[in-house]
Amino acid sequence: MSDASNSEPRDLSEATRAALDELESAPLSERAAGYRQLADALRSELEQSDPSRSAG
Repeated sequence: MSDASNSEPRDLSEATRAALDELESAPLSERAAGYRQLADALRSELEQSDPSRSAG
């Protein structure tokens, strides 16, 4: 059971690294929107996993 819970952060981390690699290979003029989308997705993921948000 702990393997599944440990693999989720690893999968997210690998997906984030892949997204960053893709962004870095894009033309400079296209990167800002991509970084913004990635930040929004990561923020949403963090908010969903934050136990203090559900305790309100």
